[in-house]
Amino acid sequence: MRTILKLSAAAALLAATPAFAEGVVVVDVSRVLGESAAGKSGTAQLKAKYDAQITQRNQAFNTAVQAYQTAANAAQAVKAPAQPTPAQVTAAQQAGQRAQQAQEQLQALAQEVRATEDFVRQQIIERVGPIAEQVRAERKADVVIPKGSVFAADSTKDVTSVVIQRLDAAFPTPSIALPQQQQQGAAAPAQPSQQPTQGR
Repeated sequence: MRTILKLSAAAALLAATPAFAEGVVVVDVSRVLGESAAGKSGTAQLKAKYDAQITQRNQAFNTAVQAYQTAANAAQAVKAPAQPTPAQVTAAQQAGQRAQQAQEQLQALAQEVRATEDFVRQQIIERVGPIAEQVRAERKADVVIPKGSVFAADSTKDVTSVVIQRLDAAFPTPSIALPQQQQQGAAAPAQPSQQPTQGR
């Protein structure tokens, strides 16, 4: 009797599984971010704004480090009992400070780039949500799940291409101006126009 009950329970579970599968559609978020017009536009904007800055700051950092190493080596090369001259010590200290400043500037830029990348992704995901809900309702599905959260899925349940098509039409271009940057721009006082004075 117990064996029969176990088999009946297993059969009921298997019978229920297809019904759940019918109620699921899948979206490949990585494809949305990489293939959508918004994703491509965000990437192009980031490259245009930051690539040259990153190169310049990397070069500035490398130059500052090399200058510090040269100054430090010159000071260390002095053999005891002689001591490095005050000028050598000062040069090494100043070079070290410049190298540290260059490193901080490079790190600050890298942090800004990461924050901007996250902001672009956030904008895209926020727009994908309502679109995915539309598709879910049209397909009469119960849930929409990201592709990365499942081991495998029927390709017929993948609605990524539909989502990308609708996203392209609704939101082709994200902003790369971080909210705090937008607020700073809005808060900047307008320059008063100078009107020519008329003589009396």
